[in-house]
Amino acid sequence: MSKKNKAKPFKNWLYEEVAQEFGLHRVEEHPFLSQLNECSLSKSHLLYEQIEDLRSSLRTYAEAWNEDELKTMFINPFVRLARFISPYYKVFTQRPMSVRYNNDTQLTEGLVEYMLAKGFQIPTKPHFFIHEYKPEKRRDNDPLGQLLIAMIACQQKNQDNKPLYGLYVTGRFWFFVVLDGKTCAVSKSYSAEDDEIFKIFAMLLHIKDVIEKLYQEI
Repeated sequence: MSKKNKAKPFKNWLYEEVAQEFGLHRVEEHPFLSQLNECSLSKSHLLYEQIEDLRSSLRTYAEAWNEDELKTMFINPFVRLARFISPYYKVFTQRPMSVRYNNDTQLTEGLVEYMLAKGFQIPTKPHFFIHEYKPEKRRDNDPLGQLLIAMIACQQKNQDNKPLYGLYVTGRFWFFVVLDGKTCAVSKSYSAEDDEIFKIFAMLLHIKDVIEKLYQEI
């Protein structure tokens, strides 16, 4: 591939560029996000104390952790508590994806940090994605743009007209995203350093149920 036709990395996409290039329409409300916002977790839940321990670590170290430390010490153990384990899908991390755009004349590619998909060694039909991004104040990257371009790449490969779900993390704040055809919606921010962490976990459990049903259909 010549230098001028070099593939554009996922990490270089801004949300506005993704929306313009792929014709996305952003809406403020979506039934899926409304369902998520109604989720809650009882204090009697078996994992309540483990979640509380993770929240305590986040409150203590959020300012000190770099991106990899945030992922290793908080995000990964927190998400693992939801047990995304099923005979219908598995977790894949750091997997390459690509998509052509601009009338098939240009290529964009990158590694998808975390996704749920069918398959054993090769991810097929991914439908849930997590993108982690540590600094809360930096503006040289766009985590929403990076998440959406990866979701669009997978949407075009899936060819099944099913919604794709995702989330991105900026420091202490979690944002949930749905890509439904050409429509996308982004939730409000949920803070993992206060009581909203229990709501976030309940939301992950709801996503788990939705994904389980989706993969039984496709």
